Amino acid sequence: MLPHGGTSRHQQSGQVTLGHLLLAIAFVMPFSGALAELKHSGSGALRYVMVLPASFVVGALIVRLDWKLGKALWSRSKQHSPKMQNAVAIFLFTLQLLWIVFGAVSGFALAALAVRIFQT
Repeated sequence: MLPHGGTSRHQQSGQVTLGHLLLAIAFVMPFSGALAELKHSGSGALRYVMVLPASFVVGALIVRLDWKLGKALWSRSKQHSPKMQNAVAIFLFTLQLLWIVFGAVSGFALAALAVRIFQT
């Protein structure tokens, strides 16, 4: 049985959480969106070489921005009531889901742009 209403006292114990999993998915989504569009358009090696590093950068920016924003909001919510902390947690979860969608769309758009620019 966990003390303090079901929450662990040692929240900094290095555990992998759902938030970490969602960040990993958000990091990979620009790759998958770009690969789907590049395969669909029948692209050559040049487009892959141009788009995949750019999608890596987009994924890294998404993860960094989400991590910094989540850390700032969560550290501020520690001062408030448990009800407010739950609202912040739900907001951060929803935001991570939106980052996943944004990553997929941005990877797809990046590949579509490369296909349009380098048409043969």
